[in-house]
Amino acid sequence: MKRYVFSLQRVLRVRATQETVARQALRSAAEHAAYAADDYDMKTRNYEANVASAASLRGTVLNVLAMRDIAALRARAVLDAANECAAAQGELDSASEAWARAKQKLGALENLDERQRAEHRVEQDAAEQREADDLVNGRARRAPSSARPGEPS
Repeated sequence: MKRYVFSLQRVLRVRATQETVARQALRSAAEHAAYAADDYDMKTRNYEANVASAASLRGTVLNVLAMRDIAALRARAVLDAANECAAAQGELDSASEAWARAKQKLGALENLDERQRAEHRVEQDAAEQREADDLVNGRARRAPSSARPGEPS
């Protein structure tokens, strides 16, 4: 009997590659989201520290104006970091969904391959059993015809 060949092997290979690429994209998005969250935390701490230090450094009008400008820049940095963090989380969610879809498609093909491989094994076992039965039946038929009447077998 012929050896087993999965008819969709090329598609399976492509799906496996797509799943690997999606997994790498998910890993990259997770790293980016973690970096964005860390950046947001750092900028928030810097802003809070600036507000605390500005409260203690009350002084001249120029000093107050300078502190206000620095506070505004740091506040803007916090808002930008929050937006970046939200965008990175959205990319992470999107990458996670893409990876889940790719994994599902790959799993479906792998299950199909396993089922077809099992069916092939059953057919192969049945063919071997038929061949063995034919050999045994062929010997059983030849044995009585080769013995002569009256002679012990």
